[in-house]
Amino acid sequence: MGVTALAAGVRLVAVILEPQPPILVLFTGAAGVSAWFGGLGPALLTIALSVVLDFWFFDPHLAFALDRWTDLLDLGIFALVAFAVAWLCESLHAARRLVEDRAHELSLVSANERAWKDRYEAAVRASGHILYDFDRDSGRTMFSGACQAILGYSAEDMGSSVDWSVLVHPEDLARYRLSRRPGDGLEVEYRVRHRGGRWITLHDVGQKIVGLDGRVVRVVGFLKDVTAQRQAEALVRASEERLRLAVEATGLGVTATVFGPDRDVRFEWTREARRAFGVPDDVELTVAELLARIHPADVAAVRAAVHASLDPAGDGSDNLEFRVVRPEGAVHWLCCQGRTVFDMNVDPPRPLRNIGIVLDVTERKVIGEQLAESFALIDALVVKAPIGMAFIDHGFRYVRVNEKLAEFNGIPAADHIGRTVAQIVPDLWPTLEPILREGLYEDRDGVNLEVEGRTAAQPERRHWMLSQYPIRAGGKLLGVGVTVIETTAQKRIEASLRDADQRKDTFIAMLAHELRNPLAPIRNALALLGVVRDTPERTASLAVIGRQIEQMAHLLDDLLDVSRITRGRLTLRRESITLDSVMARAAETANPWIVGRRHDFVVDLPTSPVALDADPIRLAQVFSNLFTNAAKYTEPGGAIRVTAAIVDGRVQIRVTDNGVGLAAEHLPRVFEMFSQVGPTENRSEGGLGIGLALARGLVEMHGGEITAHSAGLGRGSEFVVDLPLAAADAAREAPASAAVAPPPSGRRIVVADDNVDNADTLAMLLEALGNDVHVVYDGDAAVRACAEFRPDVVFLDIGMPRRDGYEVCRWIRRQAWGAAPVIIAQTGWGQDEDRRRAEAAGFDHHLTKPADPDRLLALLARAGSLRTSAA
Repeated sequence: MGVTALAAGVRLVAVILEPQPPILVLFTGAAGVSAWFGGLGPALLTIALSVVLDFWFFDPHLAFALDRWTDLLDLGIFALVAFAVAWLCESLHAARRLVEDRAHELSLVSANERAWKDRYEAAVRASGHILYDFDRDSGRTMFSGACQAILGYSAEDMGSSVDWSVLVHPEDLARYRLSRRPGDGLEVEYRVRHRGGRWITLHDVGQKIVGLDGRVVRVVGFLKDVTAQRQAEALVRASEERLRLAVEATGLGVTATVFGPDRDVRFEWTREARRAFGVPDDVELTVAELLARIHPADVAAVRAAVHASLDPAGDGSDNLEFRVVRPEGAVHWLCCQGRTVFDMNVDPPRPLRNIGIVLDVTERKVIGEQLAESFALIDALVVKAPIGMAFIDHGFRYVRVNEKLAEFNGIPAADHIGRTVAQIVPDLWPTLEPILREGLYEDRDGVNLEVEGRTAAQPERRHWMLSQYPIRAGGKLLGVGVTVIETTAQKRIEASLRDADQRKDTFIAMLAHELRNPLAPIRNALALLGVVRDTPERTASLAVIGRQIEQMAHLLDDLLDVSRITRGRLTLRRESITLDSVMARAAETANPWIVGRRHDFVVDLPTSPVALDADPIRLAQVFSNLFTNAAKYTEPGGAIRVTAAIVDGRVQIRVTDNGVGLAAEHLPRVFEMFSQVGPTENRSEGGLGIGLALARGLVEMHGGEITAHSAGLGRGSEFVVDLPLAAADAAREAPASAAVAPPPSGRRIVVADDNVDNADTLAMLLEALGNDVHVVYDGDAAVRACAEFRPDVVFLDIGMPRRDGYEVCRWIRRQAWGAAPVIIAQTGWGQDEDRRRAEAAGFDHHLTKPADPDRLLALLARAGSLRTSAA
């Protein structure tokens, strides 16, 4: 009505307008509003009122003019349009209400579903399950529930980015895929990898939906984490298995003896218990049967123990060991422990059952007896052991002592017990206290510790080798065990040293032998050149070569005489010489090193001759060694200075260089045998490390002293040799050489040597002197040559093949003509033992390679005289 009145008001106002608005404009809108908000009824009422008002109140003439068909037409159009609008608005309004109602209903349903879904999700999560829905067509799997808690992935991660089959353990993948094939229901367990990397076990229960084609198109199910459950089950199974194995391993049998009201007895024993008594499984256990199995000597004790366990006044326990005799006659020891349960509701209390265990302890009994025997044997061995033994507690008191230690200490073994080490051996206590403290308080062993001092047994100082070791029992330190060995007499060490010394001599002899062989033909060839041709230049050259070969020969002799020097057995060939001649010879030997390294070498000696009573070869060897060392250990282009000064009847010769120097820690050891003077290995120029040791020995044999000095590495070295001067009345010059006998000739000579060069050059030398020489190269050939040639002189090498020189010499001496020839051994073996063997075999002379040609010719010159003793 209000809408119609509003439209009428507007129409009334519009009367003044020309042209006037049609009714369709105003009242149709009013009808639509009424239909929208009020429905079809109010809309029809609005239409009717609008017609009346339009024709009766707003007609310009205020009259009802039916003859105006246009008005009627307008009325009809208005009515139709208004009704259509009203109907449309009513339909729209009804549709809107229906949509709103439906939306409201849907919102209610959605909220309800969400609530149910949330409650379901919460329930699934609370149950610890994962709900999954796999659609094969889309290939997607929807997850919900405790995904995060179980797998470490959220449900969104699982549904979007995680390939489920990739997470399945490779060993379980086949079982997982088999569960997804068409067939019965789904229930399977498999392992999957947690996001953190560990493997978890899932129990998968679900339903497979099969399509028309027989394929599984959908799988819906639950996943439950059963990892802890399976681990617990595994632990239980392992524990049960361990318990079973432990019981089986111990051999324990369980006994249950049930006592009836009428005093009857029923045995419910395990198979192990029956086996312990030797009762078969199919035999009924009776008291008489069990008593028959017990050893007669133990029956009384068993009866007493059983009666005590059945006495309600006691604690009902029984614990005893006894023997049983099995049907096959074997005797076994059994240990039985049990307890009786009483019915306390009656008076007196009545025994109901006895529960216990039985164990076969025969092996333990046997072992116990064996241990007792072993302990008795060990006690006997310890008491009678040849080394001292003792056990000392925390208070440094003796607990056990054997007889040998008591003998060392000079006090009876019984008197040691309970007394301290300080009381027994007061002189040794300051030494022993820190050793024993390490074992007692620092839990450290002490092995082969040297101890010396006095005891009550021996007032003189004695030496022992002591070892101490902590003794533990169950982690508790009980004390220390001590062993003591007497080491005063070191015969074993002396024997070891003698053996080592012998090996050293053998090595040096072998080395000298190998070095002499190549020198012999050189020396013979040199002698040959001297005989055949002579000029002043060749004479000088030959003299230099001769001196060098002589020096090398002496050096080789020094190798053999190392042990002699240490024992003081080396012999010097002293003569009156001058210092400058020694220096010249030494400088000539070291000259290749000095020139080769371009050193500035200066020798500054006193202007007046310095006379010495010395072996010129040995003394030259000392200084050539010092010069060579200085050249070796000085950088190329360095400086070496040799000075000499007379001080208080002695001469001091200083050899100074600006080379690598010596470290302070090397100075005390520089003259030791086999020591290198170089500060580092890369400075070393080789050698056996005996040069300075030999130099010191030779200087001391001359009554002198040699010392080494250095300011440190890189600051050079200085060696000082202090020697006594010769007596004032000693000759200043060397004695003149004796007249040389004319060269021997006309001799028949056999030369036998497996060194072809040495044999041939010696033969050529002897032939050049006018002798008839026959050369052979082995022992058998030497025998044949001597038998045919009947020589005046025979040169024999010792180490020849087939027959050595000793055998050939003995063969010659056994012949009728064998006493006449002069037999000379020429060999690389030159020790005293070699000379003695040569003399015993029948040699007249023994020459060491390379032999001195002058000495060789002198021996030939006397070949016609009586045979002399071995040289």
